[in-house]
Amino acid sequence: MFNKKISKKVQQPKTPALPFEKRETVQSLSLFFTIINRHQAQYFVKAYQDVGCSLSMVMYAHSMPPVEILQLLGAEETKKDIIMTVTRTEYIPELKKIAEERFKISKVSKGIAFAIPIDAVSGIAVYKFLADHNKEVRANGNTVK
Repeated sequence: MFNKKISKKVQQPKTPALPFEKRETVQSLSLFFTIINRHQAQYFVKAYQDVGCSLSMVMYAHSMPPVEILQLLGAEETKKDIIMTVTRTEYIPELKKIAEERFKISKVSKGIAFAIPIDAVSGIAVYKFLADHNKEVRANGNTVK
């Protein structure tokens, strides 16, 4: 009873499937860094998510710059939050605008923000998640299968 082999015939497609980048629109991705004083990260993560960023990670850091740099910058707070946000490159101007506006509020909300491009991502599912590939589908009120 248990020794029977079950075989299924898998039908090969008649024509080979096209590569993902030929079937779908591929969005370029960037990694957006925001370095701010401690306890400011929640605002940025929420604001970036509202723009359409699918992944933000907050790391805690402690800066130890030389005394000359501390005097020059006037930075009294050495505990920092580092936010790494993976986003579509098209969203970078909006993220910069959010950071600039927040940095203008007060000395406490000062920080540094910059972006670097992502050259490659391993796996279609990972790319689809990072690029929020189903955003357009959700916007049209359809569901993803």
